[in-house]
Parts: sequence; C-alpha cells; structure tokens
Amino acid sequence: MLSRCCLRQGTRAWLCALLSATALSACAPTPERATEWRMASDSPVRLDDAALVGRIGRALDAAAQAGTNPVISKYQVRAATVVTPPGAAEQVVVGGNTEYGVPEAVHGEVSVVNHVAARFGAEVARRGVQFIAFYSQSCGDSRGCGDCRDYMRASTKYRSLLWVCGRATDHTIHVRRFSDGLLDETDFPDAAPEQIELPKADIDRLIEAARTAREGGITLFTGPERHTGAAALTWSGRIYRAAGADDAAFHYRFPVGGALQQAATERDYFVRAVAVVGEPGAWPQVAYRDRQYGFEFSSFGTARGRRETILLLSDGRGRLKATTFNAALPKPFSVARFNPDALERFLDRQRASATGGAKRSGPVPSSSER
Repeated sequence: MLSRCCLRQGTRAWLCALLSATALSACAPTPERATEWRMASDSPVRLDDAALVGRIGRALDAAAQAGTNPVISKYQVRAATVVTPPGAAEQVVVGGNTEYGVPEAVHGEVSVVNHVAARFGAEVARRGVQFIAFYSQSCGDSRGCGDCRDYMRASTKYRSLLWVCGRATDHTIHVRRFSDGLLDETDFPDAAPEQIELPKADIDRLIEAARTAREGGITLFTGPERHTGAAALTWSGRIYRAAGADDAAFHYRFPVGGALQQAATERDYFVRAVAVVGEPGAWPQVAYRDRQYGFEFSSFGTARGRRETILLLSDGRGRLKATTFNAALPKPFSVARFNPDALERFLDRQRASATGGAKRSGPVPSSSER
C-alpha cells in the first residue's frame, strides 16, 4: 500500500491506506522486456547490479499488466517480484489489489509473497523474494500499511528486502529499503515516569488498566508471549481498554485497535496516550497493524493541534519504554496525509453532532475507575 502506488495525476490518493491489496495474481515464466527501465538519478538506494536491475524491470513490465479489483477506492495497485526456485527457471510473480464489502482489502505486497509461497513453497518466499516492485504513476515514501509490514516480517528476509517503485511516466526505478519502515520494541527509548509528558497518576492508571485487561481476552491459539492488554487515555480523561482476542477463522482482534474503537464509539477521538502490557518480565510486542490504528488516531489529535499520541510499554516489573505512534510507524501513511480534507470533514461532522444535542452513553469505566 504505497503512496506511490495510489497517486493518480491531478487526484488525491485518499484511502491509499486500504489499497495495496492484491488477489488477482499469476505466476509465469519471465516475459520478454517490453520497455526499458533505468535507475532514477534520485533513487534513495542505488543498485549497481545490472542483473538485479534487469529482474526489477521484468517485474515492472509484468506488474503493469496485473489484474486488480479496487471496487471501493478505484485506485489500482500493481506489484510483482522475480524468484528463481531450485531447479527451475526464473519466474515472475504478480499481484493486484482487491477490495470487498466495507473498506477491506487483500494488499498487493501480501498477495505477491503469498503467490510465491503457494507456487514454490514458503522457503522460496522467505529466501527468494529480494524485492517487491510496484508499477505506478508516482512514487512516494511509504513502506506499506501496518498489516503488510507484519506479513513481510513473518514471510521474507525483511531486513534486506527492497521496496521498489517503477514510475510509469518516465520508466525510472526508485529503490528504498523496507527495513527503514521498522522500529523494534526493544529500540523504543527507556523512560522514567518523570520523563513522560503525563502525570504519574495517569501513567499508573493506564498501566493498571492495561494489566487487568490482559487478564481477559481470548487465547485459543495465541501464546502467552504474544498476548497483550492495552489501555487508551483520551484528552477527556477517560480510559478505554481491551485485550487481544483470536478465533478459529484466524481473524485476530488487536488490543490497541479494540481500545481505540471503544473510544471512537463514544466519539472520544482525541487520544493522549496508550499503554500496552504483556507477559510479566518481558516487553510486549506491538503489531504494526496496531501501530497503524494508533497512528491514525494520533492524526485526529494533531489535526486539531494536540500532541502526538504517546505509546507506553510496561514490562510489568516497573520498567517503561515511551515513544509516539508517529515514531513507532516509520515511513507511514494515513488519511491525514493523503486526504486531509476528508479527515477535516469527518471531525467537523462529529463535533457538530456532539454539540447538536446527541446523547452520549459514556464508556464503561476501567477497573482503575471503579
């Protein structure tokens, strides 16, 4: 879901956050080059390997013809890669975005890697996918949505993965490193309570709410090392909380997103801080999908002049790490960046509705408020 993949000349690419979806893809022998691609002079990463540049060019030629089905956004996202399976000839694998129902999508980069795994096995996908190439009219700097980052980390050698945009207007190749869009939890800054822009009483309330939330949730398939609880403190002073929940269909409900959805249900859109707690003695893992949710909510507040939403991690033993969702999701995108007018209209509607006499039921208080 790259900004470069979604921009159309003269048109804002809002909903790019939902677009990198792919389902109509195919795997076929490497086609003949239809066009000549060359490295852009301003490419952030320069490639001196002529063979690799050639493979990228072949992938872009194939991506240009990839099928898509963006029934909601109307923006086509086309992607491809090239792999060489053991004992086989070089193969091009393509993908295109598919959307369905509400804003849900199968994303382009996920589709490409999934098709490699389905055809040649997961190990070929992990070791053989050197790059994902997107055929686009314009090139941006995003590293995809949070969910796609989670998938790439699980399915590829992501630390060396190249994120490539082929600009159709001049057939130039722009290369970035996928890993520039990652920040491990262990690299979040350590923080003492006095270093965090929150009263200590609020920090304590948040951590306790997240801890007790974690006691619930659903862990049919989730190990204790990945089970987390989250609590969100809004600028209204309310706390909302949630725990992770899985199911047999493998449609995981993420705790940060769950807490923020509760806040949104009460029209409490401006979030001051979110705390996440995991297994006692360990730093909790915060999925990039959950970071995407937090980043989107942070953009609500910053659009109204508030500070970025703080993200706190607790190891359950008194140690804290603190950053912001903006820092935790490097090279991001959001509706605030791609269609700020839509965000403004949404916030204005909510404000008008709230001041027009709409009755609020209020959130269920957290355990620390009972």
